[in-house]
Amino acid sequence: MQARQIAKLKHVSNYHTLNLLETLVPSLLHRARAFSKPVFQRDPNAPKDGPFLHSQIRDRIMARAHARPKVSDSAKNTRNILVTQILKAVESGDLHLALKHWRSLEDHKVTVNYEGEGHGLPEATEQKLSALFRSRFRTAHTESSWDESVAQGFALQAATRGSADALYALMLGQLQKNDPQATVDLYRRFTKALEDAQTYQRDNGLAELVREDSEPHFDPFRASALLAVITAHAMTDSFRAAFDIYMASNIRASSFRKNSFFQEVNVAPNLVRKAQKYVDRLEIIALVSKPSAISKHIMNLGHPRTAPALLRLYESILEGINGLDPYLAAEPSGLSETRLAAMTEVAWTSFQTGFIRCERKDLAAQLWSDLGHCGIQPAVTMWTGLLDIYADLRDSTQAMLTWNMMLRQKIEPDELSYRAIIAVLFDDNKPEEAIKRFQEFRKCFKTHSQTGLTVYNTVLRGLLRPRRILEANQLLSMMLKTGPQPDVVSFNTFLGFYSREKDFKGLANIVNRMSDAKITGDVVTFSTILSALLQVGEKNAPTIILGIMQKQGVQPNVATYTAIIDHLMRQQSDENLDASLKLLDKMEQDPTTKPNEVTYTTILSGLYRGQWGDRRRAEEARKDIVSRMRRFNVVFRLPTYHTLIQAALDSPYPDGYKDALALVQEMEDQGIPRVNNTWYILFKGLERLKQWDVAAEMVRKMWRSQHRPTDSLEKVIDRIIRKTT
Repeated sequence: MQARQIAKLKHVSNYHTLNLLETLVPSLLHRARAFSKPVFQRDPNAPKDGPFLHSQIRDRIMARAHARPKVSDSAKNTRNILVTQILKAVESGDLHLALKHWRSLEDHKVTVNYEGEGHGLPEATEQKLSALFRSRFRTAHTESSWDESVAQGFALQAATRGSADALYALMLGQLQKNDPQATVDLYRRFTKALEDAQTYQRDNGLAELVREDSEPHFDPFRASALLAVITAHAMTDSFRAAFDIYMASNIRASSFRKNSFFQEVNVAPNLVRKAQKYVDRLEIIALVSKPSAISKHIMNLGHPRTAPALLRLYESILEGINGLDPYLAAEPSGLSETRLAAMTEVAWTSFQTGFIRCERKDLAAQLWSDLGHCGIQPAVTMWTGLLDIYADLRDSTQAMLTWNMMLRQKIEPDELSYRAIIAVLFDDNKPEEAIKRFQEFRKCFKTHSQTGLTVYNTVLRGLLRPRRILEANQLLSMMLKTGPQPDVVSFNTFLGFYSREKDFKGLANIVNRMSDAKITGDVVTFSTILSALLQVGEKNAPTIILGIMQKQGVQPNVATYTAIIDHLMRQQSDENLDASLKLLDKMEQDPTTKPNEVTYTTILSGLYRGQWGDRRRAEEARKDIVSRMRRFNVVFRLPTYHTLIQAALDSPYPDGYKDALALVQEMEDQGIPRVNNTWYILFKGLERLKQWDVAAEMVRKMWRSQHRPTDSLEKVIDRIIRKTT
């Protein structure tokens, strides 16, 4: 009997314990749904079987093939001869002859009335010709045999097919000849050709079957071509036109690409500086125009080490608002024909948070002064952001000074403001002050809302922290009676408290109240109960829990189990590690819930990232997981290695990076390609850990493997080399 199996729970009847556990079952169904969303959204009426999809693709391809005019053998032979002639001309370095044969091939395509890809220039040959074009253009275009129209025709066609280096060479030549309008016209022809090519792909009947996450290979010379057309607009003082082109391109050039371009472009130095200014401004406009993007960027810079970069960004934005040639607005109402993007309250608040995280309170204070000069009175959101910062720091003194100043400024606190001030007072061991603020909150906000519920949950947590359990229970009873109705977070707060106190009677009582309130548990709820069973030595805790789930008619899936394991591993205790392994045992024994790569990776990541009391035990568990994977033929794929390498580099142990090196070596042994992301994760981690000699050796290893790094990876490598030479 399951009831007898859990009789070890102290002071709790079997009936209450079963109720406690059975209440949790519905939540897993919700969790399973959350973890089982399809990768692609599809028409529910569409056929779901793979064979039908393949037959649909085949039929469309065949239909197109039959609809095309048949190409004669002589036409095919002519095409092959021309392609061979182009290739020979390319190999001999004769650009004029190669372009002449390319023009003949294009004319030949017209005569056979063939619009498909199969009768044109092969992609590999086109790329070679494009590279030759760029390398020989400087001298070739000055010769009498040069045909500009043929050159532009090839450059545009190659650029739309992913090789924009010939187009870039033409644009550089036009800039050198001080012909910015020709540069702009050529770029417009390119974007028009690109649109036409994409329209053709959509209209050919197959585009709709392309995977949603597939992206074409990005040609870096497209970014260079964009820089060229921006330079052309700088030469004609057309910033607004440059803005329109830049925003439509959805391209951001890397620092490496920008430096290369401005070193290569042959125009007057003052025009280079002007074009650089245009590019810098356009990048800031693009960032400011997306509040979520700029907020994330600021938060990434919110560290003492990156404070100079954050300050430079802030000063650039202020210059864009208050400078002699303004192009930004301080708030959305200030947008105009010349002020092309506006800061928002979210962005200003993010700067405030970022400065304090950088330990630069002086800059946070300066921000408020700057806002005054911009004619902006900080609203409640900024004040609340400041309160949240002090809440994170548990600095109730500064928080109360901010609170009182906000009131003097006639700013009405909102629900989130009260949540922040109550949280910091509780966390700084001032519960009486926190309760006083809560009483004020209840007088001000008599109607209940979801945001208001977070205030009540904050008070529940604050009361339970100093074990004021009677008041916490009274508040919960009041919520159940008069509102706001408690949610799963409210009950999880109690469950966590009773679990830590090993008060299983209180635990069972809360779950019963949860059941009466018709609140379904979540993974946190379920994991808390599982931990409670383990604390009393119930070795069959996973079996008991899963058995009750099945009794309720809920069939847990792999995603549900993996979510529970993930929650357990984040606790970083030996008991929860044991629970994870026992849950894994249950999954492996059931054919319908066999663990997948994600499940095993979740445990391994926790082992690498965690700080375990018994490190030897953690190492044994790691070897056990690897052994299980081999036994069940579960192989590591590239994303798995990346996850594990990152986890190893995040290890709290000083020698954790050695696990990352071992994983990189294992990739080589297993024949798994180490791509740019692999090296980037490794080098960034070693750089952060200041393992300079190790990083330098791995850089040499990368060069020996003949890997060609991207621009962003080269920047990291350069920093490592500078540190070690």
